[in-house]
Amino acid sequence: MAISQVFYQVCSSWEGSDLSAHMIVASCEENLRRPNLTEAIPPLWHWYYYKFRDYQRKAETLFLKKFKDFDAAYLWPGVSIETLALAKASGKPIFVEQVNCFTGYAKSILDQAYLELGLEPAHNISQDLVQCELVVNQLADFLICPSQQVSQSFLAAGVPAHKIITTSEGWCPERFPYLLSHQSMPQLPTQEQELTVVFIGNDSIRKGLHHLLEIWQKANIKGKLIIVGQLDPIVAQRYGEVLSRSDVQHMEANPNYAEVYRQADLFVLPSLEEGSPLVTYEAMAHGLPVLASPMGAGGIVRDGIDGFVIPLAEEERWVDALVELATDRDLRWQMGAAARQQAEYFTWDKVALRRADLMLQALSHRRPQHPSQQLAIAS
Repeated sequence: MAISQVFYQVCSSWEGSDLSAHMIVASCEENLRRPNLTEAIPPLWHWYYYKFRDYQRKAETLFLKKFKDFDAAYLWPGVSIETLALAKASGKPIFVEQVNCFTGYAKSILDQAYLELGLEPAHNISQDLVQCELVVNQLADFLICPSQQVSQSFLAAGVPAHKIITTSEGWCPERFPYLLSHQSMPQLPTQEQELTVVFIGNDSIRKGLHHLLEIWQKANIKGKLIIVGQLDPIVAQRYGEVLSRSDVQHMEANPNYAEVYRQADLFVLPSLEEGSPLVTYEAMAHGLPVLASPMGAGGIVRDGIDGFVIPLAEEERWVDALVELATDRDLRWQMGAAARQQAEYFTWDKVALRRADLMLQALSHRRPQHPSQQLAIAS
């Protein structure tokens, strides 16, 4: 799930392509093993390392051992600065995946959000973490950013433009086999029906759930709001009255949101800070129009086409858009159909090929291009 899904879907697609990749991981589920993936920990020893030893260091040690046979490194979140520095010392180009905005930017956004709620910041972004990422930015030759919003946050942090590669995330059709078998577009309802709105996300404040609950109250539409994910205690407490309403349903997070997408009419994500949320891609693949903040839109929702992209500061526009989508089924169908078509451009196989092209271009500008490039990847 999440970062692991992105890592695996992107890198496994490069086996045998012009960009030959080999993945180094601590461990892997048996059904996901493949020729271009090496587990640092033998399966029989998984329990021991995950309980008593540093499994991440074991993977990084193997990565550094194998790196000498490759042309470049692609490092993912969680890899230590020590390993990054040792890879950098080889003189070979280093790509670093950035799944979210620069931590300094994210910290300022969340600090302000908690301040507006009259609370002390309770997120996990420390100043030490910000300083750590500044070191990573300096050591990396290229930063892979999954949306324009993420790229802008690193540019604002002083990262040179030539280091930044802007790309996207994607979605996996195999997770939703009924989409593969039907290849259907959303159907226009034959009669008026109650609107079902879905929000998916943990970290309630970062995902803007408190904004959504206020908007839901003001819109006062006929419908149901389904909230999927773990609630921050402060949000559960402060908005308990709204959460206990009959038109609001809370569900715990689930690895597979298929049934939630299938019963929804509209997907909403008012995030304060994101990378490019995978749930937005999946919702669009299900033919759902999207109402999102610029962060929640992830760089793929086209305002006025696939839904509405509205800054969180413009609350009245949010309310108006929610009311419009609730009362205009033809508009919902039209935007949902456009979202479904847009999602086809972002299946992981296509995203992986575009990423490969961007990375090969970056390498060719750095030095004369080889007939093929080999990439060592650590997760």
